[in-house]
Amino acid sequence: MEYIYYKDPSGNFGDDLNGWLWPQIFGKENSENDIAFLGIGSILFNNHKILTDLKERKKIVFGTGIRPTYETFKFDKTWDIKFLRGPLSAYTLNNKHEFITDAAYALRFVESFGYLKKTEKKYEISVMPYFKSIEFFDWKSICDDLGYHYISPLSENGVEFTLKEIASSKYLISEAMHGAILADIMRVPWSRYVLTTPITEGSMVSEFKWMDWLYSIGLSNINTTFIKFNRKTFLNHWIKKISLDTINVDFFLKQVIVKDIITQLSSINHYYLSKDKDIEIIDIKICDKILDFRSQII
Repeated sequence: MEYIYYKDPSGNFGDDLNGWLWPQIFGKENSENDIAFLGIGSILFNNHKILTDLKERKKIVFGTGIRPTYETFKFDKTWDIKFLRGPLSAYTLNNKHEFITDAAYALRFVESFGYLKKTEKKYEISVMPYFKSIEFFDWKSICDDLGYHYISPLSENGVEFTLKEIASSKYLISEAMHGAILADIMRVPWSRYVLTTPITEGSMVSEFKWMDWLYSIGLSNINTTFIKFNRKTFLNHWIKKISLDTINVDFFLKQVIVKDIITQLSSINHYYLSKDKDIEIIDIKICDKILDFRSQII
């Protein structure tokens, strides 16, 4: 069985969880069979290179999310959908398949989870940006100005290190969805902010996947801190890149945005957690799916 997920060259904590989590639950990858396992990520959409490369292999969907496009997602008898991430993904497929929540909640069944959850709190408030926000701003400097702890979304020190960083926080402010998800899993109250995702990821995709997850854990109405990311700044970033940093259209505008980031993040006082009873139900459902799939692959 091969674990299939998006691999960013610079790293991305949410996607990288796959390579750390699934071998602990279902064992190491095994090239002797033709099973492709899809877990954490929003990768179910037509013409995704990851999926087209799988061709006629048997594909197991274990909590993966639909990525909204203008075409309905097509699948055939080679697909075995154990469960989807949330109700929006299920609705997109005409409610023919069960949803539970994001597959990352399977973390609660790894041996080290109890240890991770009990990690001593070292940071009052931590911030995790979206991984594509890293190249636009110096987040370590921003967090230093705020007096908050910076958690990199790139998992450059390994997934377990990032998990410990989240667990070490009393509160997490996150633009990265899997920052918030792992905080929820480890019962760290979290708050969402939006900055670059409407442009770097696209509003349709970003809002769909967040709502897909939030509805699945019973949080249908939360406050999100929206920080305006001017499109001129985005264009300026690429102009600088193409011109080898010789052209800087909006240097001062970027400084204004940094000030706005600091002002808005410092004023956040709303944090969220799913209810313990909902987590208990999720645990039961995911445990059943894990045991059932283990019995199939042994």
